[in-house]
Amino acid sequence: MSQSDYATLEQNAKTTVYKNAVLDDIKLQDALKSINPKFGDFCTRVAGEAWGLPLIDQKTKALITICAILITNYLSNFKVDIMKLLSTLAISSYSISLSFLTIASPAHAVSESEANNSFATTKLLPSGVNSVDGQLENESVNFYTFSNFDTGNLFTVEVNSQLFDPLIGRLNDFGKIIEINDDQSDNNVLPILTGEIPASGNLNLALSGLRDINLTGDHFESGSYTLSLKTFVLPSSPNNTTLVNGGFETGNFTGWSTLGSTSIETATFGSDPTDATSQALLSTGGTTFDDSITEKFLGLEAGSLNNLSKGQVTKGSTIQQTFTAKAGDILSLDYNFLSNEVLPPITFPDFSFVSISSSSDSSISSLLELANVSNATSTTSLTEFFEETGFQTFSFKLPTTGTYTLGIGVINVGDIAFDSGLLIDNVKVTSVPEPSFGLLKFSALALLVFWKKFLDNLLH
Repeated sequence: MSQSDYATLEQNAKTTVYKNAVLDDIKLQDALKSINPKFGDFCTRVAGEAWGLPLIDQKTKALITICAILITNYLSNFKVDIMKLLSTLAISSYSISLSFLTIASPAHAVSESEANNSFATTKLLPSGVNSVDGQLENESVNFYTFSNFDTGNLFTVEVNSQLFDPLIGRLNDFGKIIEINDDQSDNNVLPILTGEIPASGNLNLALSGLRDINLTGDHFESGSYTLSLKTFVLPSSPNNTTLVNGGFETGNFTGWSTLGSTSIETATFGSDPTDATSQALLSTGGTTFDDSITEKFLGLEAGSLNNLSKGQVTKGSTIQQTFTAKAGDILSLDYNFLSNEVLPPITFPDFSFVSISSSSDSSISSLLELANVSNATSTTSLTEFFEETGFQTFSFKLPTTGTYTLGIGVINVGDIAFDSGLLIDNVKVTSVPEPSFGLLKFSALALLVFWKKFLDNLLH
């Protein structure tokens, strides 16, 4: 097709809704044919039947193209596990369909108006409003300011739409872009933003379409959406007399405080727990928080996670628990690091970590890496991740009697494009038996008898 033909097609796309996401998309058909002319028509027909939906996002179209590339050109020499990649694509499609389920609008919702297509005309929402029902048009951006929130609280912003692939951005009070998000995880194309309420108490947000990373309206997406905001106080660690729920057999995080994307999994996840039937999963995909918030949550010094990594850390998830223990007790846990950071040409060293500190002795503070991407390249995973380390055991001897806080986390490095995860199980404190008084008394008497005999022999 000529450039003028594409221009005409794009112009028509503004007013035409595809009856079939593949068969009526000439650009996609040309792309399939360009991969391999001999099989291009076949790919188009198969894709047209399999993905003959009223609307499909561009990412899924890209996944179709990747499948065609693997099958027609690179099947013999591409080093990625083909079946694993295809199963991942299937999971992605399934997640997309789930994300399109209708979600009821929360309380304090307002409707968007069409006078907010620039930062200068942003819609200032009244105090207490935490949701917007809006309509995005082709080549437009909708700007909002949520106001009067408590400074320092945390927030999450999510977008739901059944009709298009949205993108969301956050701006400062001068209209400069702070952050952009297109997909919240490898398995969910809907965007999410997280962070801390700034000193102004306001959040400036912009809703746009796929690939419009400069928030200028450079997209052809359109449709209705719901933009939802939640705020909450930074969680604190519960104080327990002893470490509790280390096997997560309650089916939840009782006894722990959590920050980020956390869930309880069983063997159906694709990795068997090491103790009983449950295990915890932390992920860098979904509702995750940046390193500064993670460090504040764990009571770490600013920059600690960057100092531990081999690159700029971005966002992750953590859990923690505070408990008492005795000097010499052994703190241990089982972990399995998982990652999708395995596709060439670039991989980033996402990693998992453990932090141990004591409120009884400020000199006790340890931040240690459990595993990173380089450790996860030897075992192909049966989970939703490509590779894993398999379960390993970490142990730490507690030096003094007192109150300890254990933190466990996983974090992205360098990007947020590919997810990593951490399975945790069998977290426990094992006490080293102390010698009994009777044994000590017997030992002392035996020693006295020995010395008496020795002296008697020496004198006689």
